[in-house]
This record gives sequence, structure tokens and C-alpha cells, in this order.
Amino acid sequence: MAAVASLLAFPPVGWAICAHLALIPWLAAFTKDEYHFGFGKGLIYGLILNLGLLYWLALNQGTVWYWATLSMISAVLFLALNYGLIGLLYGWIGRRNPRLAPWTLPLIWTAVEYLRSFGALGFTWNQLANTQIAVWPLIQYASLTGGYGVTLWIVLINVVLYALLRQAGGLVRLRLTVGLVLLVGLPLLHGGFTLWRAGRKESPRTVTVGIVQPNVDPRDKWTWQAYGDVMQLLQTLTDSVATPVTDLVVWPETATPTYLRRNHRHALDRIRAQLQRLNVHLLTGVPDYEFIDDEIYRVYNATFLLRPDQPEIEDYRKIRLVPFGEYIPLSGYLPQLKGLNLGQGNFDAGRDVRVYRIPLKTQSGDVANQSLRLGSLICYESSFPALTRRMAIAGAELLVVVSNDAWFGHTSGPFLHAEIARLRAIENRTPVVRSANTGISMAIDAYGRVVAQSRFGKLAVLNATLVAAAQPSFYTRHGDWLAQLAVILLAGLLIWIKINPRKTHVC
Repeated sequence: MAAVASLLAFPPVGWAICAHLALIPWLAAFTKDEYHFGFGKGLIYGLILNLGLLYWLALNQGTVWYWATLSMISAVLFLALNYGLIGLLYGWIGRRNPRLAPWTLPLIWTAVEYLRSFGALGFTWNQLANTQIAVWPLIQYASLTGGYGVTLWIVLINVVLYALLRQAGGLVRLRLTVGLVLLVGLPLLHGGFTLWRAGRKESPRTVTVGIVQPNVDPRDKWTWQAYGDVMQLLQTLTDSVATPVTDLVVWPETATPTYLRRNHRHALDRIRAQLQRLNVHLLTGVPDYEFIDDEIYRVYNATFLLRPDQPEIEDYRKIRLVPFGEYIPLSGYLPQLKGLNLGQGNFDAGRDVRVYRIPLKTQSGDVANQSLRLGSLICYESSFPALTRRMAIAGAELLVVVSNDAWFGHTSGPFLHAEIARLRAIENRTPVVRSANTGISMAIDAYGRVVAQSRFGKLAVLNATLVAAAQPSFYTRHGDWLAQLAVILLAGLLIWIKINPRKTHVC
């Protein structure tokens, strides 16, 4: 029941209030059996939640069905262990100090979520904060705490509501009620004030962006017959979206069915000629490779920035690759693992973030004496708050996400993926542009508001004008300080309880 309620809070359903109630039956189950079997309770919750969030991995059209199904099952089982750990820690504390235990759950949940984001198998797609994107005015404080602050807030509300349900009356109930009012009221007041102040600010710099959504079937576009049609479609859509005042046109992830740097069939020459004619910059997702020596080469999932007035290619190489989808973990240390054929790509990871700089135009279409710095994220990377923050720290005043969600069809995956970008915008107070092959493409302002949006599975172009980020947010400057504090406090608490156990009966 708890997992199903949590699942309903995630996009595309997006019933955000369910997340604030979902853990109440889970807490009651722990109290009922005096905090035993904590790992099992957490594991069951994690299995149901992650199956509901990630079932679409089994529908991956880019590989055979049995590898797709195996990858989905493996991911669900692995991620369920994290919730098993939450239940294990919560049960361990509860058996020693049941009065204190409920108030430690926000720390446990936040700390485990944060630690889960690290390493080759790090994962943040199921971050509890993603359940609140539909009520974006309430989570404007994520620019202070990051998404982990939203997670802590959600779990704390569950704990307060559970305590209220168990409290018969008196002063304690009054305190809990006041606490609940503050937990809801303060974010509401902060969000209202933030948005009111945003409406009164002048717009010092704006960037006009054209977004291309070609809606090309990725299974067919690499055929010899489809090549010409795909390249012509991209250029035709660019002609339709580029206006005299457009500063940047964005194509989606691996948009070109060719290694563009190699200029096969003069593809790069034709694109450059178009950009010169339109006087616009292009950021596109591309496959890319480079030779290390005469025999060894590396393949990258990358973005290129192409300028209308310069022949040089500026690139960014995807840093966070999808485990078992774009590479085999540890294959960098054991190259023979690349020989395993699990239907995955064999990409190499990039190492450094890249911030591009483009000139801005005036309303008359002339180049102004201003420029804009932009960072690009490729698909799965946009779900990682720490990587997005690195782009913002490096100076990005606009974040561009290129993606290709076509592999998973009309499932919940592409919809949640798109909504996650809104949380990244709020955290860093930086507008986000999202170009997805089949959708959903978006333009999002620095407060998480959608300025323009396409439908899924449709050919589309979008035009949007966004205000460039004025200055780094508190979160951008200080990072996941709250999550790190939760880890420290939890570690200290576990040590203290181990040294000073206080076994009492659950009341």
C-alpha cells in the first residue's frame, strides 16, 4: 500500500499529496511488530516502487526482449536493496529507542538517497523529491537545499501525520499540529514570495531558442535508405524554427545518423552552410569517436556546438553513462568486458564538463555586445543533481538537455524523465531547454515553470525566449550540504544509540 501510494505521486500521475501520506502505513507496520523485519519491509516497498517506476526498461526497443527484461529485473532488485537498508536501519533504531525512531526516518531516507547517487551504479531517478514537481511553487526552497531537502520534508510530514494519528490529545498534539502547519506553511510562503519577487525583477538578458523534435524511429534512422531523409528533415525543421532573432537551435541526442565530425557525404558542410545562411548557432547530440593510436579508438555519446562563422567543432562528451545500456560497468578497468554482448552500446565516458559560450542577438537580429554561457546534459545525466550543479558552477546560464526517449515507447519513463528537468532548473535557478527525439521537449524557466512544451510522439518545433540565470543559487554554491549533514548526523546517531541503548516497549 505504501509503495503504491508513493508510485502515484511520481509523474506522469503526479498526485503529489500521496507522497505525504504514503509512509504512514509503513510506519504503522513497524510499530505493530516492534520494529522487527525492517529489511524485509523496506525491500518489499522498494520492489513494488521500482517495478512501477522502471517497468519500461523491459520494453527497450534497442535490444532483444530477454536482455531488456533481465536489465529491468536486475535494476529493480538492486535498487530495492537501498530501501531494504532504510528499513534495516530504521528497525535497528526502533528496537533500541522506539520513541526516537520515527524522528530519525527523515535522516535515514535522505542519507541513503544521497549515498545511492554515487558510483558507477549511482541512481537518482526514484528520488522522492521528484514526486513534488507538479506542485513546483511549494518546492522553490530546493534552490537552497537541493532535491534532498524536498525528500527530507516529505518524510518528515509523513512522520508528523503518523504521530498525530497516534496521539490522543493534549499539549503534544497541539505541538504536532503547529509543526505540521509550519511544514506546509513555510514552503508555501517562501514559494509565494520567491515567485512574487521574480515577477518584479527586470530581465537583463534573454536568450531565444528554437527546439527541434524530429520524432524519428531510432531503429530505422541508421539505415542507408533513411539517412538522407533524416538529415533533410533536421534541416527543414531548423529552417522552420530559426527566426532572425534566434540565438540557438537545439537538436536531440544522437540526432545525426552519421559521425558528423567525419563529414561523410559532406553532411557537416551542408549544416555549416545552413547555419551561415540563418546566422544561428546549433547544439546537437551526436555519436563521436577518436583514435588513441592506429588501432585503439574510443566512442562517445556527445554534443557538438556548431557556429555559423567558425569551422571549429566544440564538444562535450557524456560523463554519466547508463550502466548496461551504454557500457558495462568496470569495462574501463577490464577492457575484455566490452566483448560481452548484452545489447548495450560500448561508449566511453567523458571526463570534464564543458560550458559553451554563444553571442546573443538584439531584437533587430543583430549580434549584441553580450554573450551567454550554456552547459549541455545528455539524457540520463539530467537526473543527477550533482552533475547538473557542476555545469552551473562552471558558469552555465542556460542548461540544455538532449535526449532520445524513443527506445521505450509511450510509457511513463519519458514523462518522468522530462519532469525531472524542472527540478534541476529550480535547484540551480537556471533555465533549461530540453530537446527530445520523440518528446517531451520543453523550455523551462529558472523557477520550474514550463514556457513551451511539445506532445510526446509528435514531430514538433518550439520557440521560446528565456531569461538567462542571473547568479548562482545557494544550492549551486554550496551543493548537497543538507544531504551531507544528514549522513553525518545519522552516523553520529547510530554510534550514540549503539553506546547508549535504551530498550523500551513501543507505546
